[in-house]
Amino acid sequence: RTGGAPAVMGEETVAELRVPDVDDAAKRVRALDVAGDDGETADLAPADEAAGNVGTIVDDVGDVKARAVALIDDDRLLQAARLLRARDVHVPIRDPRDAADVKLNAFVPKAAVMEDLIESLKADPRRPGTEWIVQCEHSGRRDVSIYYRMDEETQTKLTARIESPIRKDMLVPFLSVLNESELYKSWLPNWTLPRLRVRRSDKLSQTGRCSQVVLVTVDLPWPFSSRECVLDAWGVDDIDASGDICVLVDSMTPGATMRCGAVVPDVDEKDIVRIDFTGGFLFRKLPDGWDAKRDAARAASSWFGTASAGNAKDSTGPSTGGTSARRASFDSVHSDDDDACTAGGDGTRPCDDRILVSVQMYMDPKLAYVPTSLLNFVIRTVMYTMWCMLLRVAEKVRDGKSEPHRASIAAKARVLYDWVRERTGAMLARIFATEPVATA
Repeated sequence: RTGGAPAVMGEETVAELRVPDVDDAAKRVRALDVAGDDGETADLAPADEAAGNVGTIVDDVGDVKARAVALIDDDRLLQAARLLRARDVHVPIRDPRDAADVKLNAFVPKAAVMEDLIESLKADPRRPGTEWIVQCEHSGRRDVSIYYRMDEETQTKLTARIESPIRKDMLVPFLSVLNESELYKSWLPNWTLPRLRVRRSDKLSQTGRCSQVVLVTVDLPWPFSSRECVLDAWGVDDIDASGDICVLVDSMTPGATMRCGAVVPDVDEKDIVRIDFTGGFLFRKLPDGWDAKRDAARAASSWFGTASAGNAKDSTGPSTGGTSARRASFDSVHSDDDDACTAGGDGTRPCDDRILVSVQMYMDPKLAYVPTSLLNFVIRTVMYTMWCMLLRVAEKVRDGKSEPHRASIAAKARVLYDWVRERTGAMLARIFATEPVATA
């Protein structure tokens, strides 16, 4: 773009990087056939070939960079990274010469992080050699599975993975609940004994459609001081290539520069400690055999009287019987918003219109020691309850029963949610297509 006017996206005005010929490249993005996951490269400029310009666009590094920037601006980071690899354009770029180089250096390295996250979330947590500990599998009426592992050296750094199948009419509501970060405090659960509550959730910046920075402060039980994290969340559309949607979340340190150009603030209270967090969400086709694994896990749970079918490793700490009772109580209390098509353990047939939503997160709470009682509480109660509350709020959004979300979605329809509906529609059409779909 050649103009200097800022673009208004969402609640804030963000000055965009100006890259020559990006608009022209953007017009060709949808016709672009980028290398797929198998690494093979197809024609990158069919429109130019039709016009007789064979080789001119394909071999021009500047144009490849502009195309990659256009893909990034269209929230398709992974496709941008594949394009650059296919054309042997290495990032980070030494001696960046223009805004395109600067933008590629800032964004493309995150693609590798996202690819590692997706690979981990698509791997079977029970595969041989896994370090995952099974906390619960296919638990409750919402079919929740939770896995975790602790850092062997410190025993304080936690990595957790949670996943559930959801009906396709839950996809947009779920994404909207994740996106409306200012409303987190209104629905995230709080505990008084032990004390654990979200004190605040403030959006610091919004860049484009799918990128925001959120500050979250959580109060911990005495004698621990409150913990805080500045989360950089970025949604990526990989629907045309793989059928997936991914949201990468990474913590930012004080003084770091956000994409909008503002600086991450320092803590505003002396007793608050900033922590490290890395993770993300993945939305994809429900893997084959999911129902068979669910039924086997629940049969084993019923036979042995346990919360799950077993562990890749033995779960630490006391028996989960009390936790199982709390889960049953939670599911019973909130059973009013259930529907006949939920995949549950009550003998009903699961829907055939489900997708899988997964989240993986790594947390370093910056503690020298975590009491076993607190660790068990977080692993066995907090994660399950928060996940179920997220699903429950999404159900309310779907059914039009959450007025704050309804109002926010309506206000952002033109700049965000109309696009979300269009792209998720493309994802669902691809996932549930009766014929094979070509990858872009």
